Order: sequence, then C-alpha cells, then structure tokens
Amino acid sequence: MTINQRAPLFMAVALASLWSSSSYAAGINASADDAQLSNVTVSGQAQVGEAVSASMGTVVAEQIEQRPISRAGEVLETVPGLIVTQHSGEGKANQYFLRGFNLDHGTDFATFIDGMPVNMRTHGHGQGYTDINFLIPELVESLDYKKGPYYASEGDFANAGAVRIHTRQRLNNNLLKVGVGEYGYQRILLAGSSELNNGDELIAALDTSRYDGPWEVEQEQEKYSGLIKYSFGDSINGGAITAMAYQNDWTATDQLPQRYVDNGGDRFDSLDDDAGGKTHRRSLSYEGWNDFGGRELRTNAYLIDYGLKLYANHTYAIDQDNGDEFHQHDERKILGGSALLDLYNGEKTQWQAGIDLRHDRISDVGLAGTQNRDIYERRVRHRVEETGLGLFVQNNHQWSSKLRTQIGARFDYISAIVKNRLENNDSSGESDTRVSPKFSLIYQLAAQTQVFANYGQGFHSNDARGFAEQDATPLVQSEGADLGLQTQLANDLQLAVSLWWLTLDSELIFVGDDGTTEASDKSERRGVEASVFWQPQPWLILDSDLAFSRARLKPEGEKEQYIPGAVEQVFSLGMTIDGLGDWNAGLRLRHFGKFALNEDNSRKADAVTLLNAQANYQVTPSVQLGLELINLTDEEGNDITYLYESRLPGEDVPAGAEGIEDEHFHPVEPRMVRANLTYEF
Repeated sequence: MTINQRAPLFMAVALASLWSSSSYAAGINASADDAQLSNVTVSGQAQVGEAVSASMGTVVAEQIEQRPISRAGEVLETVPGLIVTQHSGEGKANQYFLRGFNLDHGTDFATFIDGMPVNMRTHGHGQGYTDINFLIPELVESLDYKKGPYYASEGDFANAGAVRIHTRQRLNNNLLKVGVGEYGYQRILLAGSSELNNGDELIAALDTSRYDGPWEVEQEQEKYSGLIKYSFGDSINGGAITAMAYQNDWTATDQLPQRYVDNGGDRFDSLDDDAGGKTHRRSLSYEGWNDFGGRELRTNAYLIDYGLKLYANHTYAIDQDNGDEFHQHDERKILGGSALLDLYNGEKTQWQAGIDLRHDRISDVGLAGTQNRDIYERRVRHRVEETGLGLFVQNNHQWSSKLRTQIGARFDYISAIVKNRLENNDSSGESDTRVSPKFSLIYQLAAQTQVFANYGQGFHSNDARGFAEQDATPLVQSEGADLGLQTQLANDLQLAVSLWWLTLDSELIFVGDDGTTEASDKSERRGVEASVFWQPQPWLILDSDLAFSRARLKPEGEKEQYIPGAVEQVFSLGMTIDGLGDWNAGLRLRHFGKFALNEDNSRKADAVTLLNAQANYQVTPSVQLGLELINLTDEEGNDITYLYESRLPGEDVPAGAEGIEDEHFHPVEPRMVRANLTYEF
C-alpha cells in the first residue's frame, strides 16, 4: 500500500473513533462535469435534464473555491440574491435573507446536504433552524438551488426556495491546509481520498478551527468537523455511504442597544459574558442510484444525532434581580429517507414519483432562566415525536420542439405527539395535511433563450408545541408565481431575469424578549431578480446579482404594513482572475439595503456594503500560498439590527414600562487578514 493510500485510511480510522465517541434524487451525482462555470447555467442532471424556471441553477466547486469565505455558511451566498450574516457567535446558525424574507435561521428556505435535511422542526431556538457550520467548504462538489415553491420534489420550508449541497466523492490530491489570521484565527484541514482495488472511492477529512474574534469577551470558538465517504459502483448503478461528525463550543457577544454605544460603550462589547453555547451533529447517510431497464431509481436514508445548548441575553436586566439570561436546549434523533422513481420515459413525456419520510424524536426541548449559566427556573420543557410524510408526482411533456411543461403535485402529512415535561401531562397530538399543486411552462424563444412561467403552492410547518397545545396552524400555505428568462447572449455572456410574487398565510416575526419567533399576519412579497455572468477574457470572470423586493404584512381589514427585518435591496458583484501564470485572485462586493425595523417603517436599519478579496500563489506544483482580506474597506456596519425593548442593569425606565425601546445590533467584524498554506500530496 502506498503512502497516498495509507493517509486517507488512517484518517478514516481516526474519524470513526470521533464518531463513536461522541436526494434528492435529481442531482445526487452532480459533478463539475455537469455544468459550465456559471451561476445561471443549469446542471445537466437538474430536473430531468433541463431547467424549469429562471430561478434555479447549479454552482460547482470551482466557483466556491474562487470566493473569499470567512465562515462556512457563506457557501450559500453562491445562490443569487441570498445574504448570510451572523448575530451571536460563530457556533450558532447563520442569519439568512432572500426574496424579501428575513429567514431568521432558515425558516422558509429548505437546505439539504447529501440528501439530509438541515432545517430543524420544533427547534429550541427557532422553527426551521438551519446550522451548516459542520460543512467543510473544500469538500463541496456542487450546489443546486431553486427559488420559489414550484418544484414537486421540495416540501417543508421550501417557500423562498431550496438548496441541495453535494459533497465530493474524490479529491485530485490529498491535501493539508493550514490557516492563521487576526483575532486568534487558526485552522487545520487534512483531507484525502483513495481509489480502492475494486474501483470504489474512499474520501475522508478532518477540519479543526479556533477563533476569538474582535470582541471584548473573546469568543474562544473551537470547532471540529469530520467526514468519511465511501462511494461504490458507477454513474448508472452505485451509491455512497457518508459519516459526518461535528462539535462546536463558543462564547458569544449578542446584539447591543444603540444607547449603550452612544453613551461611550464599545461596539464589540458584551453585556453578558455567559452568552454562547455548545452544539454537536453526528450523521450516517446513504445515497443510491440504480437503473431498471431505462428507469432510474434514486434513494437515500439517514440517521442524525443532534444537540444544542444555547445561552443568550437580548434584553439584559428587565428582571433587575435575576437578570434576563436564558438557556435554550434541544436534543434529538432524526431518522428518514426518500426515493424518486422514473415511472415512464417516453419520447415526449416522462412521469416521476417520489416519497420522503422524516421522524424527529426530540427527547428534550425547552427554555430556562439562568444566572451564570446555572438554571434557576424551568419555563418550557417538552418531549416531542414528530413525523412528516411527503408524496409527489410530476409529468414532463414536450408539446412541440419549442414548448414543454412540467406539472406536479405534492401531498404532505405531518403529525406530532407533544408531552409537557414540566406539568407531566398526558401526551397531546395533532396532525395536518396539505396538497400543493405545481406548474411550469417553458418556451424556447431562440436557440440560446428560454422563457418560463411558473406557479406553485408550498408550505412551512409550525412548531409542534404551538399546534398541539395552542391554536397554531400546523402547515402554513404559501402561493407564488414566476415569469423568467434565461439567455446566452454570446459564448461568454449569460443572463437570467425573473419577476416573482409570493404570499404566505402566516409570517414569523422575531420576539426580542425570548429570542424566538411568533406567528403573525399574512404576508405578500413581489420582486425582480437578475443574474449576469460574463467572461470577457479567458482569464477574467465577472458575475453580478441584483434583487429588488417589496414585502408587506396584509392583516385583513387593515392597510398594508412593513415586515420588520425584510431586506428589500440586494446587490453583489464578483471578479475572478485565473489562468495568468501561478496567480489567481477573487474580489467580491456584497450590498444589502436599508430595511424596516417596525411595521410603520418609521425606523430603519442602515444599508451595509462589504468587500472581500483573496489571492493565491502557486509556489510549487504541490504548495500554494493564499491570502484573504475580509471587510477590505473596514466597513462599520451591522450584520443584523432589531427594534425592541431592553433594560440595562440599574437603568431607569418610564413608569409602567418594562424597558426602553431601542435599536439593537450585532456589528460587522472589522477588516482582518488571513493567510493559508495548502500542501497537496
């Protein structure tokens, strides 16, 4: 056995020890060979071979490698119009913004990695909680995105859209990557792959990092991510088994009230040194693809062990005796899978049917009052058994050489049994069903130009504690439509444009006093998006995304209202230089505009524009040096801003009030430099 073969096998043993101690079918084999280097080019394996909307596409590994990325979640910013921020420590799920949604930590945007759902139902911190900090960016093979509720294969949370990330089956070379940077940033990545004697593939990776950040109270984040993936067979009949393990510990600096800074406080200070948390995720998954006489069956199954302990304090000292620190916790196991079968493949028509099943066994989820991370009051504590079943069917028909359609429908069922552990009551249960029609029309306007018309209904599930013990609607319906165009104006210039509209029967709004969300009124959004990809020279790529939206609450009998936190203007511009000798470089500008902080739009958050850059130099065929500049212009903006009441220790408040209404923000991190060395062997 050679050294190249021994290295990944050694890592596999190490990762197996780590594990023991602590698809979507269309795109399950997506690879860089299936798509051109473009945000708007659709993978040859996406949706029966062709795009069905202008709001879908595939991003390949090369595009991710050419972007400066300061945190794992920013991989999702390759989705046109999607913004990723953070408001409370690098171990917590990111904050996401898309199509006029403040998606909080993921509600209304479905996310999958190797067929496994990432969104958490009935989560201790927020419905749809989506933490992808366990992802290793260098191991991403491709990313398929679809915006809007028009796709029969996508179910819960897929209102603003869905993304499916696929990890690599192999690496060209084994690699060791070491990174260092300001504010205590350190990272070591060891990854390798081997082709076994029978042609199967084994890939393994271990990623460790530490980061203190610019905060007055050091973050002391320590993160460990591991992956082992065994792939067998070929592209016609084969499969993959993947094991992942992740753990993260951190101290967080939560958002600060503006009056604290106005009175001399530091923007990077903390009002509660105990904020932070600990989380883990371990998973074992299988993906398979098989051909039965020209009909393809694609399957996946997964088992996930997940836990979170989160300590936060958003209002500081409304309770002047005990303080407002609280603890949110979540412990669960998730078991599920899916299947997609080609029922019929005719010359002009194809039929597909699919099923997905998921069961969350949540042993402990709740909220407690704490002091110095010690619990003094249990406020909410439950045990939940929640099951979701989805069935869908879709037809693709070629009516003429220029006109085709995709028509589909989903049936979804969800049920939950909820036990209140504080009251030790008998379990209460509730269930709901929903049928969601889908329709897409595609017309070939010219050889390189397609126009699209899309309509669909979707849904997100609500927290089971809300619909089992109160009167919340289990499945909240959305309805949307798109008119779009994709065109290749020249060999080096591509354009995608869409006009879209979306309603949601109940909006989720942030509640500052307990750091969660609550159901609000019906909402309506509409907007326009455009994506451009231009390669004027073989060594130069320019890409840009522009998104404008209008988001309003629509309570019955009242006039329209603004949606707090809904970002309505997003712009990004990227430049990549590659192919000029031993150098390559990337530059990316990201802008999100002002947004309403309250429903009458009398208070607004400021716009933020960030510029990140990276450059790499190939010292030898095996050694590369890299440099990343995060927030190149040292922008003094905010990652997130809220408007709510809070009270500082010893602070006087108006008679009859609990606190003082103020803007609360989490600042953008200042300019920082990171360097890395990559050794391939």
